[in-house]
Amino acid sequence: MFYINKLLLITGLATVLLLVITYYLFFEITNPEANNLDSHYDAIVILSGNPERAVVGSKLFFDKDADFIYLSKENKKIKNYIDPSNEKRVYETYINILLKNNISRGNIILFGTNNKSTYDEAKNFSNINLSGINKVLIVTNKFHIHRAKMIFNEFKQSVEIDFFYVDDTDNWSRDKQSIMMILSEIMKCFLFYIFDNFDGYLSHR
Repeated sequence: MFYINKLLLITGLATVLLLVITYYLFFEITNPEANNLDSHYDAIVILSGNPERAVVGSKLFFDKDADFIYLSKENKKIKNYIDPSNEKRVYETYINILLKNNISRGNIILFGTNNKSTYDEAKNFSNINLSGINKVLIVTNKFHIHRAKMIFNEFKQSVEIDFFYVDDTDNWSRDKQSIMMILSEIMKCFLFYIFDNFDGYLSHR
C-alpha cells in the first residue's frame, strides 16, 4: 500500500507539473510581447513557414531602411496540382513575393542549404558571415515567435536580434486553424525541451 500511495503521489505531482508547463506555454504562445521596434535595422530575416512573412518583410525592409533581406532556404517543393511541371521550391516562392514587392534580387541573401525546421534556421543563421551587420529583425508569425526566440537563443548569434510577428488572427479562439497551430506549438515546445533538435533526432530513428 505504501508503494502504491507513493506512486500515486508521484503521478499526481507529475500531472500537476505537466499542466502548469502546458498553461505557461499556452499563455506565452498566445500572448507574445508587443512588437517594440527600433527605427532602423541593417537586415530583415524571413523565416520559412508562411508566405505572408515575405509580404510583411518586404514592407519592413523599406520602413526600417534595411540593406538586406536574409531568406531561409527551404528546398521543399510546393505542390501545383493544376500544373505539376510548374512546381516551385519554397524559397523560390518567397523570392518571387519579394521581387513583386520591389525588393531587388541583389538585396536578397539565402541562408542555409535546406532548412527543414526553425532549429536549422537558427543554427545556420548563427554560422553565416554577417560582417557589417549589427542588428537584424526576424519576421515570423504570432504563435511561432515564442519557440523561435527559445531556439535562436540556443545559439551564439553574432548580431543583436529583435523579432516581429505577423498577427493574422483577430480571435484565435474562434479560428480552427489558429487553435491547431497553438496546440502544435505547445507540442513542439515540449519536444524541444526533451530532444533539443527533435527533427534531427527523429531523422536518425
